[in-house]
Amino acid sequence: LMTPYHALELALAAEVRAERFFARLVKAATVETVRRAARELQAEEAEHVALIRAWMEKVEKPAQDWAQDPDPPRYTD
Repeated sequence: LMTPYHALELALAAEVRAERFFARLVKAATVETVRRAARELQAEEAEHVALIRAWMEKVEKPAQDWAQDPDPPRYTD
C-alpha cells in the first residue's frame, strides 16, 4: 500500500540521518582531512534533503484513509 509519497518519506528520513551523522563527525573528528571530508559529505546530504523535500511538494499526498483495505486478506485453516 506504499505510495510514492511514502517512498519519499523513507528516503527523506535516511538522508536526514546521514546528514546528522556527518554533522556529528565534523564535531568529533580530530584529523582535519577527516573533518573536511565530513563537511563535504554533510553538505551533499543536505542537498539531498532539499531535493527530496522539493519532490515531496510535487507528489500527491496520500489521503488520510490510504491504509484502509476494502478487501483484506482472509486466512482459513
